[in-house]
Order: sequence, then C-alpha cells, then structure tokens
Amino acid sequence: MKYFKLLLSAAVITAITAGCEKNNNPPEGDDYSNGIYVVNEGSFGSSNGSISYVNPDDGIIINGIFEAANGRPLGDVVQSITIVSDTLGYIVVNGSSKVEIVALKTFKTLANPIPVYYPRYFLPVGPGKGYLSAGNYEGRLYVIDLNSNTKVDSIGVGYGPENMVMLNDLVYVINSGGWSLDSTISIVNTASDEVVDTINVGKVPSDIALDEDNNIWVYCKGYNDYIAIETEALLQKINPVTNRVIWQSKVGMAGDYGATPPKCTSSKDGSTIFYLKPDGVYKINAASPELQEDPMIPGSYYGLEVNPSDGNIYVFEATSFTGNGMMKIFDENGNSVAEGAVGIAPNGAVFNLN
Repeated sequence: MKYFKLLLSAAVITAITAGCEKNNNPPEGDDYSNGIYVVNEGSFGSSNGSISYVNPDDGIIINGIFEAANGRPLGDVVQSITIVSDTLGYIVVNGSSKVEIVALKTFKTLANPIPVYYPRYFLPVGPGKGYLSAGNYEGRLYVIDLNSNTKVDSIGVGYGPENMVMLNDLVYVINSGGWSLDSTISIVNTASDEVVDTINVGKVPSDIALDEDNNIWVYCKGYNDYIAIETEALLQKINPVTNRVIWQSKVGMAGDYGATPPKCTSSKDGSTIFYLKPDGVYKINAASPELQEDPMIPGSYYGLEVNPSDGNIYVFEATSFTGNGMMKIFDENGNSVAEGAVGIAPNGAVFNLN
C-alpha cells in the first residue's frame, strides 16, 4: 500500500500520521490546478475548516492551501467545493455563510466572498450561471452570475435543499428538510429558473447520483424524532422520464446514521452505485439492483467519492473533530491502494485531473 507524503504549508502545521513522511519545505511556486481537493469541515465553531490538495502522481498531500495562499482562515464548516471550467474553485463555507472563489492554480481569492445564509452546494448550470442550494428551513436555489460573482435571482424549492445533479437542461435538487422535514426532489428548468415538477421520495433525502442510463439514485436517511418516530433509511432508483421510483430497498433505520452521513456515488462507468453505511461502503448493480449482505470496504467513514479518471474509491475518516482525518483509497474491487492524513473532519473531495 502507498503512503502519501504530507507537505507542510507555511500557514498550517498539521500532525503527521504513522507511515507518512515529513517534509517542512513545500515546493516553490505551487501549482494546484491539477489534482484532488479534499473538503475538511473542521471543528464546528472553530473556523478551522480547510482544503487539502492531493497530487496522486507525486504522492503528496498539502493541507491548508487556502490559508497559505490568502493569509487568513477559510472559515467555519467547509461544506463543499465545485470546480468551474477547470480553473476556478467555488468553496461553500456553511458555518461562515459564504462562498469563496479561488483560482485553482494559486488558490488565491479572485473576488469578495458571496454572502449566503446556510449555503450547501454549488453547481454550474450554463454559460456564466450557477445554482447554490441554501436554507435550513424553506430553501432556495440562488442563481449566481459567474461573471460578477453575485446573486441575481432565487428559486424557491423544498426545505433544506442539499446536493444536486443536472440532466439535460434540468437540475434535480434533494430537499433533506434541514431543521424541519422534507421528502422531495425539486426539478428546476435552467432556462426559465423555475421549478417544473416535484418527485416524492423517502424521508430526509441526503445524497443523489446518476447511473450509466441516467437514472437518478437518491439515498434517504429516514426521519428520527428521538421520541416516538423512526423511519427506514432507503436507497431509491428513479426514472427521470416518468419521475417515478422504479426500485427501492431498506438499507437501515434513521437512528443508524447519527455519526455516518448517508452518501452515494456512481462508479467510473456508471454501472455501479456505491453507498455509505455505518459499517462501511456497499455497492449495488445499477441495472439489476440487489443488496449486499456485507460491505465491500468495512469501516466507519465520513465521506465517499469515486475518482472519475481511474475509478478508485476514496473514503474519509473523521477520526475526531479536533485532529487530522484520513483519506483512504481503494480500487473498484475494494483492495487498498493508498492513504494519507488530511485536515479535520474530511467529508469528501472533487477531482480535476487532466
């Protein structure tokens, strides 16, 4: 198994895990435009969320690249990052109520942060336009002008909108309920910026993915009021032509997910859906779904991604919410490939590999 070398940025000194080599001298003229960007939430209320840069070819990880480039903390609870046109990064910082825009090459900011209350995920939807999901009760998709980096409109969706996928000119946004309760997916026409339909799904939809046939997969956490009500966690497959659930199965109960976010993603070719349960990563055939009894990658993880270039599976261990987390890489068959230390509470990553 390969161990990544951890390079220490000038602004952030991080703990070194066993097996990783220490190097106090980052390379001169860092270029972060080609690589993997790990989202580290940080400790809630501590403004120590961060982005880690991973170069899989050189086998290095550099933590805290935003702080090093800009001389200030990124903020509280870094939720997600989205790559736009291979050169720009839009970093959503939930607790600090903002979106930072950086040049990927240097990771320096290019504009003032976009102020938004309770932002979650950003998605480019057309030339010069993106959608930002936000709100912990009745939610909005904010329409962002990518030229001026300002909010120019908003679209009312469900309660607690989260992640999104785009299919043709439609965006499907899951409504998790936020601090309330929801069980829907809002379908938004990107030409008119209007909700054109709603799909009813399981309670608390928490993640969404597309398979090779452009069917929509949604992972529903289920609802738990911790008093009298606890519903099932569901994995569901939706036909985007009819907007109907065509397959579903129970994958647990809502109470199982207190420490494990229900996350799902598709394989490189879209033939397999990977999903995260409290005891590890499971897989299911997208065309002929049948649940596994045991995880393909056992363990307790906080994030799950698939590298679209090589199909490798990336999982993230929060370990604690005060110290470094771990990134672990497995091949499509669940064999260990590499691992390395990243920032505090890593929840996922995005890939920009040319």
